[in-house]
Amino acid sequence: MSLMAFLLAAALSAASMPVIIEFARRRRLFDKHDERKVHDGEVPRLGGVGISFAFICSVGAFVALEYSFRSSVAHGIRVLPLVLSGVAILMLGLIDDLRTLRARFKLVIQAAATLLVMSAGYRFKIVLIPWGNGTFDLGVFSWPLTFIWIIGVTNAINLIDGMDGLAAGISAIAATAFGTMMLIGGDTMGAVLCFALCGAAVGFLLYNKPPAKIFMGDSGSLFLGFCLSVLPLLGQTDHDARIGFLSASTILAIPIFDTLSAIWRRTRAGISFFTPDRGHMHHRLQTLGFGPKAVLAVVYSACIILSLSAVSSVLLPSPWSFSVKVAALAACLCGFIALNGVKIINPENGNGTDTHNPPTTRN
Repeated sequence: MSLMAFLLAAALSAASMPVIIEFARRRRLFDKHDERKVHDGEVPRLGGVGISFAFICSVGAFVALEYSFRSSVAHGIRVLPLVLSGVAILMLGLIDDLRTLRARFKLVIQAAATLLVMSAGYRFKIVLIPWGNGTFDLGVFSWPLTFIWIIGVTNAINLIDGMDGLAAGISAIAATAFGTMMLIGGDTMGAVLCFALCGAAVGFLLYNKPPAKIFMGDSGSLFLGFCLSVLPLLGQTDHDARIGFLSASTILAIPIFDTLSAIWRRTRAGISFFTPDRGHMHHRLQTLGFGPKAVLAVVYSACIILSLSAVSSVLLPSPWSFSVKVAALAACLCGFIALNGVKIINPENGNGTDTHNPPTTRN
């Protein structure tokens, strides 16, 4: 069923893109340039509409075919807070694509959607550890940790969406890793959600690979980020976790570290966190001489290695898996520290830009 969900979502996503591209061109709904984006010319956005459409339709088809009417209603009630929150995030991104919204307003809506998800019981309630009884009860810290996680991952995918094929590829790899862990753990519904999201991202990626014919826009990056932040929460109980916090963090380490680097960089420069700049990981790799496809190859490879490290938690004894994930995260951190020492070339004058003083161009 997971394979069917993937194939259906990929087909629907790919089939919807030409329609969206034509619509966006007629309405002149092109992507907005800023210091974070790496592209030339007028490229249609709104690809996120096709991604979300494919994901929702494929999951809906699976539920309708796999379960009885009563079971489908029961599943629908259980995931209703997730659906409402996901739709709110999608609409937020779509409105922002059509007319720019203030960053603080977007943060308020994201916070409201996050609280709705958490109030329904979707939280990190324990942390898996390799000693003692194997778990650590988060208690009241479950709420702030989960809140920061959902808001952080949602915006991390949005922030890293600055290059053809980058955010969609990272999302597809992460969703595959989550789905594999769900599948091995026996959570069929969770696996379907993960592989459907992967399929929706892959279908879009066919039109977003360099040179991109369409961008996902904020509707796509925020929706993908929100879904990826919520998927690990589906198997959380008071005594066990299908996907532990450390495993989820390892799978999404690239966008997480890139966001933390941006926070550090912009704080040091004394500018707002919401100020776009050319200090992201992909900008630094391009400065080192990597072309667009080479940058994607490097980033995808790192994501795959991190994901395999996380998947080891369902294949290896806990102490071994813990060591593998910590080693992978340490290597990733060292890579980001090294990249942060690379001076960015200002495309306007060819001069090196101090990494602690990025341009202050705003959206």
